[in-house]
Amino acid sequence: MKDKYKNKRKNYFIKKDFQIRFVIKFCTLVILGAVVSGTIIYAMSRSTVTTTFENSRLIMKSTAEFILPAVLLSSTIVVLLLGLATVAITLVASNRVVGPIYRMKKDIQEVASGNLRKKFSLRHRDEGKDLAESLNEMTKALKEDMGKIKQAIAKLESCAETEDRKNKLEQAKSVLSKYTT
Repeated sequence: MKDKYKNKRKNYFIKKDFQIRFVIKFCTLVILGAVVSGTIIYAMSRSTVTTTFENSRLIMKSTAEFILPAVLLSSTIVVLLLGLATVAITLVASNRVVGPIYRMKKDIQEVASGNLRKKFSLRHRDEGKDLAESLNEMTKALKEDMGKIKQAIAKLESCAETEDRKNKLEQAKSVLSKYTT
């Protein structure tokens, strides 16, 4: 049961700058959509007249003036509701993309520091599973190649005749010792 939640993230703000820009772009689209639709409705109703009774009096207004408050109110409500939905959806969607990239970046840094035992693991619904599998294959191949190189150096050490050759083999071993296989 514990393993099931091992890779579960609780923090939805992984790359705050990216996610904030992402949310702002989508909210801007929602606002722009509301402004455009309100402008179109207002422009289409300018040439018509609407009559209404207010306080027992007949009032004539252009339809645009009559519906302007309703259009503004409905646009404001729609922008607020869609804005909240957009924030929630973009946070979850960006987290599905940014979270795995962030995790793989950390794992790649660990492999770059020499740990070839590192396994790249993502949650089953995260994007990038194919990339993680390819990186696992790469580290496995590197690990196998490093093992072969270490064996070859060990064999060369046993048959090295001169001190110069032994020193060069020691240098090669010190470079290889950086990697954990």
